[in-house]
Amino acid sequence: MPEMPEVQAHAERLTEQFSGRVLDRFTPFNFTALKTAAPPPEEAYGHALIKVGRRGKYLLVEFEPVTFVVHLMQGGRFVPDPKLSAKPRGGQARFIFTPGEATDDVGALLLTEQGKERRAGVWCLPSEQVLTSSPLDKLGPEAAGITADELAVLFAKKSMRIHGFLRDQRMIAGIGRRLSNEVCHRAKISPFA
Repeated sequence: MPEMPEVQAHAERLTEQFSGRVLDRFTPFNFTALKTAAPPPEEAYGHALIKVGRRGKYLLVEFEPVTFVVHLMQGGRFVPDPKLSAKPRGGQARFIFTPGEATDDVGALLLTEQGKERRAGVWCLPSEQVLTSSPLDKLGPEAAGITADELAVLFAKKSMRIHGFLRDQRMIAGIGRRLSNEVCHRAKISPFA
C-alpha cells in the first residue's frame, strides 16, 4: 500500500501535470468507486484543478467548490489516460479535463486498481469541510510533523504494540507496514514491544 512518501510524490507529480486544467467530467466505472452522493461530482465541472494535496495516505484532488479525496488502497494508481477507452483495464474512475492547447495534451486522469479486490475509493466533499469530514476526520497528526513529546502523549493514551501503534492511522497518519518496520529497525526496538 502506498505510504506517505509515495502518496506525496504522486500528489506533486499530478499537481505539476494537471493543475490549472478545467474538469469536464468525472466518471466512476463501478458503484463502489464513488463513496459519497452529496455533493455531486458535477459541482466541480467547469472549475480548474487547484492542486493535488495529501493527508495521511489520501490524495486530495482540489477544485474550488469540492475536493475529491482518493485512497489508492493496495494497488491503486493515477495514470494519464490519452485513449479514453470505454472499459479501461482496472479502471475505477476517470477525471476528464477540457482539452488544452498543447498537441501532446493528455486530457484525462484514470484511477486504476490492479488485483481482485476493488477497494480504492473516491469521496467528493465540500472543499471547506474536507478535513472535518469522513474519511479524514479521524486521522491522527501527520507523521512528518509530529514531535517526540506529542508521540509520547499519544502512545501513553493507548496500550498496544509499537508496530500496531505506528500503523494505526487514528494515532499517526501516513505510516504503513514498511515505514513502521523501518522505524522499529532504526530505533532497535522489537516490533512486538
